[in-house]
Parts: sequence; structure tokens; C-alpha cells
Amino acid sequence: MLSYETIIEGLLFVVGDEGMEVRALAETLDISEAAAREQLSKLEASFKSSNRPFQLMESAGVYKLVTVPDVSPYIQKYVGTMAEQALSRAAMETLVIIAYKQPVTRADIEEIRGVKVERVIHTLLSKGLIESAGRAKTIGRAKLYRTTEHFLDHFGFNSLEELPPLTFEDELTDEGDLFFGQESPKQEERLEKD
Repeated sequence: MLSYETIIEGLLFVVGDEGMEVRALAETLDISEAAAREQLSKLEASFKSSNRPFQLMESAGVYKLVTVPDVSPYIQKYVGTMAEQALSRAAMETLVIIAYKQPVTRADIEEIRGVKVERVIHTLLSKGLIESAGRAKTIGRAKLYRTTEHFLDHFGFNSLEELPPLTFEDELTDEGDLFFGQESPKQEERLEKD
């Protein structure tokens, strides 16, 4: 059977930046809040004694799994390299949907695109173009996503009000045709024909 430490580490990994309150952790593990705090302390001690790259961070009663400061330069270097890479068509289509429909759930994006977008969302999150916007007030409380300040900077907007308006024609075509400030291949084709 898995130890509480292993389960807690897995839970904190999955919830990511949102973190987890002791109360929610206790309810999930079906133990008292005091026992949950004790298990968090054991996990923190385990991280320190095994020289692992993780540590627990507590803020306003919410616990998060974060990397230790010594690893930071390597993560920044890798994230910088990822940020320099161009966005794929799938990432652009997903980003357009988020920009115009925010806050939006992954399920809503998948319904519009017709494909799974978990990896694309991870890519957009890692590039800092989108962020979590809390949870939907529906059954299941799915994560909501919205664009970031970095998104505005990256595409040269001062605010979301500067996004090009969606027209009826745009809604009938792929959302990916709206390439923030650029012409997509289909738009260029239409321009050449005109």
C-alpha cells in the first residue's frame, strides 16, 4: 500500500500552482487535519534528507510542491529555450479560443477543437501565455484558463479590448485563422484572390 507521503506528493504534483489546503488534504486521505499536517512535515523532512529537488511551500494555509532554489537556474534556462520556440498551429488555435472565450475549461476547448488539448495547455502554461483562472462553478469544478500579461506583451496588445473583433465569417472558419496581428495562410490566400 502507498504511504501517505507518496500520495501527498502525487496530489501536490497534480494540483500544481493552486496548491492544496490541509482541510482538503485531510478529507482526501480520510484523516484528521493534525494527521495531515504531520504527514506534510514528514514529507518535507524526506525531501531534505534525500537531497531531492523539491520542497514544500506553505502560504495562507495552502501547501504547494516547488523546486529548491538551487535548481532554479536550470529551470529558467530550459523555460527560456522553450519560450523561444515558435508556437505550433495547435497551440495557436488553443490560444485563440482561450483569448476570446476566457475564462474557459479544457473540456470547452476540446469541444471546439475536436481534439485533446492537455499537452497544448501544458505548453502554453510553460510559456507563460496562459494561467489558471480558478475553478468552474459546475459539477467537477474543472480548472479555468485565461491569458496572461505576457500574452499581451508577446502579441503587442495593451489590453484584451485590442483583440481583433470576431466576425461571423471568422466563426465559421478555424479559430486558428486568427493569428493575432498576422495573416494566416488561409487569410493570405483570400487576400491574394481579392
